Amino acid sequence: MEKQHEQIIRETIESLLAKMDFLATIEISRKENEEEYECMIRLEKDQNLLIGQHGVNLSAIQHLVRALLRKKIDDKIMIVVDVNDYFFEKRAVIEKEAEKAAAEALQDKISVALRPMLPHERKIVHFFLSKNPNIITESVGKGDERKVMVRPKPELIVQSTE
Repeated sequence: MEKQHEQIIRETIESLLAKMDFLATIEISRKENEEEYECMIRLEKDQNLLIGQHGVNLSAIQHLVRALLRKKIDDKIMIVVDVNDYFFEKRAVIEKEAEKAAAEALQDKISVALRPMLPHERKIVHFFLSKNPNIITESVGKGDERKVMVRPKPELIVQSTE
């Protein structure tokens, strides 16, 4: 079944890219014991056009691929589509920002607002900081101004003022 899924994923992405006039190499990997596939698209030219400003085009392509695959694969699978490691490198930058905000929030016992982020970026922050038992995260704001607030757990603030 796994090989069949990989073949369907590959054909779907190749077909979509061909319609957009992109020639690319596609690498597909699957996380062990999970139904999550990572698809790396390698381009020699025009990568910026496929990625778009702040990854907006790439996010749209990922959304399209997911929608197309839902019609072709009955099993529930997760898929991440990346171009030339854009999301991988962006994730590292976002995690570093989140780590810095968490350290500041704990040290100064305050809420720290991160810059406005796209939904998938906020999801990275929430997931990354969920591993820190002393931190709470919350998305606030609307539309393009939606951002993540990072703050220490209430019991840590109370303890520090006693």
